[in-house]
Amino acid sequence: MASKVLVVGSGVIGVRAALELLRKNVSVCLISPLSPTHAATTSQGAGGLWMPFHCDDTRVDRWASDTLDELVKQHANPAHNVEIVPVIRFKRQYSEQPTWASNALLKYKQLDIDTLYKYATQSNIRLPRRDVFERAGYTNASLFHAPIVDCPNELIRMLGDITIHERSSYINVETNKYFKTIEEVVAEAKLLGCDGVVNCTGLGSRALCSDDSVVGARGVLLHYNRFDDYLWGEASNGDTHLMDSAVTIEEEPFGTETMPCYMIPRGDTLVVGGTYLLGDEEDGVRESERERVLKNAEHLGINTSHNQPVGEWVGFRPYR
Repeated sequence: MASKVLVVGSGVIGVRAALELLRKNVSVCLISPLSPTHAATTSQGAGGLWMPFHCDDTRVDRWASDTLDELVKQHANPAHNVEIVPVIRFKRQYSEQPTWASNALLKYKQLDIDTLYKYATQSNIRLPRRDVFERAGYTNASLFHAPIVDCPNELIRMLGDITIHERSSYINVETNKYFKTIEEVVAEAKLLGCDGVVNCTGLGSRALCSDDSVVGARGVLLHYNRFDDYLWGEASNGDTHLMDSAVTIEEEPFGTETMPCYMIPRGDTLVVGGTYLLGDEEDGVRESERERVLKNAEHLGINTSHNQPVGEWVGFRPYR
């Protein structure tokens, strides 16, 4: 193993990689053009829900399972920004259980719509209005319990841990400098006395490593104040004592694979989406997309006549 490593990129992957190296007694240099708190960082806007998404390669399952185990451990520590919530994936008909769902920590089950809403009532789980989903033809659902990371706050916490660690050699996450080639990265590593490099530049790897197979999957989100007293409509389980759930739909009429309908409670924000558009490089929210996500919020039970989004966000998830 290298004795001193340069980690390039300070999103959630870069920061976490740096922490893991430090825990293995490897000295670390961490550099990035933009701070983890910058709005352009994917984790600043994304929902932070643990769930393999558009990952059809079963080799991902082991990584996903290891990540799940770690996040469940972090949930037990109040210092970490991890919450475990029920996740409901609405379906029009029964579907096979995904391979990653076998992890016992998830408590994964498939239910018909009647059983789901009975279970939610017994367990004090907030769900969208049943009649809205029944009229739309959703007759089945999968239910499991998964971690959600409040990434904006967790990034700050992790960066703080890195900054004060005795083996942190050099930390600069606001260089405003973008490497153009991997040779430039290697030269920087040598200058800092590093004998290893970890590339955590995400979508930046497309140019940095001349890897045209890496493309951006563009996501559009709206943010609501999760704890607004008037967030939920009268008929959408607006009881403040109910447990929030994450809801995802990728089947018509509310969602598709490229235009999913979902909401994720993350910290003090309720994230509502969205889109999953490969190769789309538009960095702003199109009006048609805004209207669609607002409609998603209405489907999901948000009282849109009295609540406006507190923010909107566009991000690009690396996809190969």
